[in-house]
Amino acid sequence: MADRLQEELDALAVRLGRSLTVDGLDGELLAHSTQWDDADQARIASILLRHVSPERREWEERHVGPDPSGPVAVPANAELGMSARLCVPLRRADRTIGFLWMLNSVELTAAERQTLGRGADVLAAQLDAPARAPGREVDRLVRRLFDDGQAEAADELAALVPGIVEGAVQLVAVVATGEGEGVRPFRPGEFGALAALSAHLRAAPAYLGSCASSTHALVALHHRGAECPLLAEIEQAVAPCVAGGFTLGVSDPAPLGARAAREARRQALAAAELAALDPALARPTRWSGLGAYRTLVATPRPADGVLRPLDAAGASAPMLLATLEAFLDLAGDVQAVAKHLNLHRSSLYYRLDRISQLADVDLADGLVRLDLHLALKARRARRRTLR
Repeated sequence: MADRLQEELDALAVRLGRSLTVDGLDGELLAHSTQWDDADQARIASILLRHVSPERREWEERHVGPDPSGPVAVPANAELGMSARLCVPLRRADRTIGFLWMLNSVELTAAERQTLGRGADVLAAQLDAPARAPGREVDRLVRRLFDDGQAEAADELAALVPGIVEGAVQLVAVVATGEGEGVRPFRPGEFGALAALSAHLRAAPAYLGSCASSTHALVALHHRGAECPLLAEIEQAVAPCVAGGFTLGVSDPAPLGARAAREARRQALAAAELAALDPALARPTRWSGLGAYRTLVATPRPADGVLRPLDAAGASAPMLLATLEAFLDLAGDVQAVAKHLNLHRSSLYYRLDRISQLADVDLADGLVRLDLHLALKARRARRRTLR
């Protein structure tokens, strides 16, 4: 984390042409830029001592306050050898975790303020990241915990990655989709590329580790605040690895632990595979957004007898079942269904009447719709192969 924080601070200092420092909440100097032309005595002293003097901290806190929500100008103090400076709080999840200081911060342009704000967000993310452990060892423990279910791996991971017991751990599953519905095994080249996901994602503060098997890849995230902050980055990293389509499934965030790891794996794999089986689901697919599927995957053999009359309709059965599912997925909106199926509305009404007659049901009845919809989704859920 320290190396990455220093790199980002140096880059921001170059863009702004100003000297910058990052302090912790306790006054510890965490990083300083390499530009010295505007340094004052107070800054030089803090760099040499790696800490802010009590007198300077008192002066700064008098003007900044305990938990500022935005940049604060701090006036010069000749007795302390301080020139005027700007304090930018580094905030994550509505809390201040450190301070970015800019020396001689008068007359900032609008563009400079935007650059400073974006840079502060990047520095806050780096400051909030858990300390980096050796990548291969973390990946090995991620596999043991999330894919193999070895409970002791949670304790080893907690010992190896400082701060992981704080915040939440979240799992993202990646599966490849076949030409038809459902998932397919990864091809050898795809597996090799997915096994190297760490190289693409390791610099991201929330990234913990990853592993790949012949049927799925798992990416473990550790973060505080908003859930799953790396979905776009994971999609970008996976896209070149998988020749065909793929889906992502996202578990709920939970504290680190063996039981939570098993549940996260179940949730992420179910969400990813159900997205491959049901195009009506949002992509990427979160476990929290699966609705009734969360109940269906826990039911050993959900009943679907209500669909048997449609199954017996011969060659027209697949068409009628697809029409019914689209009608129910789109909440009975005939115009939307007709557009989705590329049908004239009169043709859609004919199919719906046929469904009502064969199944002997009233599609205007809410409970009937619920029964039919659950039966259709239960069939998709039963086709899952990943456990």
